[in-house]
Amino acid sequence: MAADAVSLYGRTKLFAWWGIGQAKKREKKLLRFLKMERRKGTLETLEGTIGYMVEDGKRVTITDYSGTDTEVWVPEEIEGVPVRGIAKKTFLSRKQLRKAVLPSTIEEVGDWTFAYCTNLESIWLPKREMKLGSRIFMECPKVGWIYAYRPGIGKEEIGGKPEERKDREGQCATLLAASAGMLDTEYLMNPLEAGTESWIRKWDARMNAVMEEEDSEGYTKMILCGEEDYGSSLEEFVKNKRKGKVKLALLRLMNPIGLAEDMEEKLKAYVAGHTKGCDTEESWEVIRTEYGHKKEYMQKFAEIGGVTEGNFDAILRDMPDEYAEMKAFLIQYKAQKMECRDFFAGLAL
Repeated sequence: MAADAVSLYGRTKLFAWWGIGQAKKREKKLLRFLKMERRKGTLETLEGTIGYMVEDGKRVTITDYSGTDTEVWVPEEIEGVPVRGIAKKTFLSRKQLRKAVLPSTIEEVGDWTFAYCTNLESIWLPKREMKLGSRIFMECPKVGWIYAYRPGIGKEEIGGKPEERKDREGQCATLLAASAGMLDTEYLMNPLEAGTESWIRKWDARMNAVMEEEDSEGYTKMILCGEEDYGSSLEEFVKNKRKGKVKLALLRLMNPIGLAEDMEEKLKAYVAGHTKGCDTEESWEVIRTEYGHKKEYMQKFAEIGGVTEGNFDAILRDMPDEYAEMKAFLIQYKAQKMECRDFFAGLAL
């Protein structure tokens, strides 16, 4: 009986050790499985080095980037696995970056992905449902175009100078970029909806709210928070606030897709009401300092009443010497529009 007990104890102990061994094997196997599920890697491209994470063998998330090229094209797949996400801060502070193209497979873009890319100008996103993080383009003052392209579009169609595209897609790209910049409204950052009638109505509603806002609104908060985005004095704050409204109005007038007639007239009146010779001259200051070298802006400014017979000479004197071409345009504009009008007015008398 005692021998049987000893034998049973030995077998039990042996079984216990065997069970522990099996548990350790399973643990090692599980660890290997987990490592396979989340595996890091790097990809060398013509533009730079892309860091990534393969997850579940079903998706790739881009985690970091290093390179000195002015463009980056994120691939559609890596190791045969589709690229589905861009992790937060992936392209943070890439000062040299001017253009970024994200693949049609992207489903998620993390917080602050392109934050502080101070020279970034254009971004291409697929026109599809995707989860966009917060402040993706924070402190990216030069972003002027965010294109929502149709999946399946050829790579050769994603190129050229964005400022030369004046079609509906080009205008939509400008408005989408302004959603993140001038309007600072994340709910309008929707590539799938961008360009639709409902989206344009929401865009214009937000723009109208900005235009209607009191020029002094936000000054007290700025002082209390110690911020100085608009200058330290109330006068300077108000002046820069008006300049912001002028830029917004000009941008919408230059990209008039779906713009209602009454809103168009309201924007024109605001720009014309702050031109040279008015009580405040923020419209002219914006044109002179920021758009004076762009003929299309000068032409629009003149057409909506920014240039008149009463202020023409003062504007011409105020034009910097390096804008000789624009001076020539204004002289020609006066000859064709103003003097011609005076001629026919004389005939009517």
